[in-house]
Formats: sequence, structure tokens, C-alpha cells
Amino acid sequence: MKVALVSFHYAEYASRLALALDRSHEVLLILDSSNAEYDLSKSLRDALVRRGNVLWFGKMRRRSALIHAMRLTCEMRRFRPDVIHVQEVTNCVPTWTNDVLRYSTPLVVTVHDPVPHSGADRRVALKSEAYRIRLRTRADRLIVHGERMREEWRGREPQLTLQLASVSHGVLGDDQGRVETIPEKPPVFLFFGRIEAYKGLGYALQAAELLARRGLQFRLVIAGTGSDLDQNRASIGEMPWVELVDRRFLADEIPQMFRRASAVVLPYTDATQSGVAAMAFGFGRPVIATCVGGLPDVVTNEHDGLLVAPKSVDALAEAMARFIVSEKLDERLRRGAMERARGQLSWDTIARETAAVYEDAIRAHG
Repeated sequence: MKVALVSFHYAEYASRLALALDRSHEVLLILDSSNAEYDLSKSLRDALVRRGNVLWFGKMRRRSALIHAMRLTCEMRRFRPDVIHVQEVTNCVPTWTNDVLRYSTPLVVTVHDPVPHSGADRRVALKSEAYRIRLRTRADRLIVHGERMREEWRGREPQLTLQLASVSHGVLGDDQGRVETIPEKPPVFLFFGRIEAYKGLGYALQAAELLARRGLQFRLVIAGTGSDLDQNRASIGEMPWVELVDRRFLADEIPQMFRRASAVVLPYTDATQSGVAAMAFGFGRPVIATCVGGLPDVVTNEHDGLLVAPKSVDALAEAMARFIVSEKLDERLRRGAMERARGQLSWDTIARETAAVYEDAIRAHG
């Protein structure tokens, strides 16, 4: 099968999927070079160079969108894929390209966030809503990450029931669940990535304060940047048990952050899926997450992490405390995280499930 995999965001996700699909299919991978600069580690970039068949597009700006769409259209006509697989983004280029092609090729769209996150993400998504809706409506199949997301979407738009497919989010990071590392002591809890309101940083800080009042020894590492950080900066400055690394990380800098941690903390107030959880499992680290959106599809309670009620400081603090006082829990959940990474969330599994969706899309397209 010839697959055109178009990803102007989520460069690591698309690259690892392409490498896994390569074993049985011919894949043309199309990436945004500015996104790839941060998303791809040196080893992953080297693997793409060795495989070839990668097209690099410049940064997606509004004034260059028409040029990018024209180039992408030409490449689709040259490659003549059996299926086009688009990672949904907040720009018009994939939609314009398929408009010009008159949707003549079977189309699969992976929708990483079926409902935009609250806050800044929602405002950005609204600007591109018309393009995204048109591409979703014309797609032969829509992939979401998890059964809960599929069921929620079916409830909102039952007319899309036959188009919706669930494929888990594959693990991220170079370790891929194959490298066993020992976390620091006293335990480190990692809050990582873009820091927006829905990520729940305030709840993590309040939970950490409860632990400190109990005299427990730990560190909370906040690694990332975003609009919600400024709302909590004053509190962070008064907490000696919190370590703040306020910047965006290159892919090759990320492993050291995760390997330090006993657990990764995701106190989200709303969510669809989580690339951070996928990365945590890739580095063999369990996840403490709230029961919102698709997170319960990602985290299996007491196997590879702990699930807690959303917006509950007490529940989050209790879950973190369990890691501090029980090394056996830490070790057991780390094993579970590595098992998950090597099994259900491995890229061989994801590629096989995705290829089955391609076949369904081709049949549905007629």
C-alpha cells in the first residue's frame, strides 16, 4: 500500500508511525521542518535520513499557505498514494490540498484533539474551525486516541459513527520502553510540557504543599513553559521543594528529565489524549493522572499509574504520597509502564491497527 503521511505538527508521532509502517508499506512522510526541529531527536532524525522519502516543508505561515498547498498537491499527484493520512492541525493547507484533489484519494484524518482544550488552545482552534470541519466531514475514516474519545464523539455527532476509529497513541521518546533506568531519591514528580490552564498546574502545587506540610521528602520538577505559568510563578517562588525549568525543550534534552522522575503528574482538568503520558511510558515512568477525557484509556490504574478524581488536591496528594512511602509501588508501576510501552502502545501495534484503518477507508471510498 502507498501511504502519504502528512504531518505539519506531531512530527515525532508521524515519524515513528512511518518507520513502523515501512515494514509492509511504501510511505511518503511530509513534515514541517520547524516543528521537527524540536520534536525529533538526533537518532530519530538520522533514521529518517537513512530511510529517505521524506519531504520537508517550511514553517506554516498564513502568507505562505497557498504556496504550501500547491506544492503538497503536486507531490500527491506525483506520488499517487492509495491513501492520504493527515494529522489534523490548525492550518488550512491539508484541506486546500484535498479540495484541489476533489477528495479523489481515500482520506484518513487523525484528530488528536476532537474538542479543543480550554483556554488558549480553544481560541486558536476557532480560527481554523471551518477548515478542520470540512476535512473531517470529507474523510473516509477519522482516528481518535481511545474508545472514550470515540464514544464521546459519536454522542455529539452520531452521523460520523461509521467514520470513527480508535487507535492508541504510540509511545514517544527514544527509550521506547526498552531501557530500564532508576529514578532519583528522594522521589521526583515531573510536571512536563506546555503549561496551559487545562493542565492543572495549580492543583499539582497545592498537592505538593500538602506533602511538604506532612514532612515528606520529594521534589516537584516543573519543566516547560506556557500561559498558565505566570499565574503560578509567585507560589512557585515560595516553595523550596519545587524546581522550575522555564523553557521549551529540544528532543535530546527530554530523556534526562523523565529518567529523574518516579512518576509523571497529569492533573488535567480536561483532556482528549496526552502525548506526555505516551512519553512517560516510553521512558518507563508511571503516570498519576486525573479521570478526564481519554486519560483513563491511556493509564491503567494500579498497573502503569494511578488515576485520581479531577480537581481534587487531596486525591492527588495521596497518590503522590504513595510513591514517596512505597518503593514497591514505584517498582511495580514502572514495570507496568514498560510493559505497556512494549505492548499495546508499541509502534508495531500502532502501525498494524492504523493500516487496518487505511484498508477500511479504501473500501469505504469505493
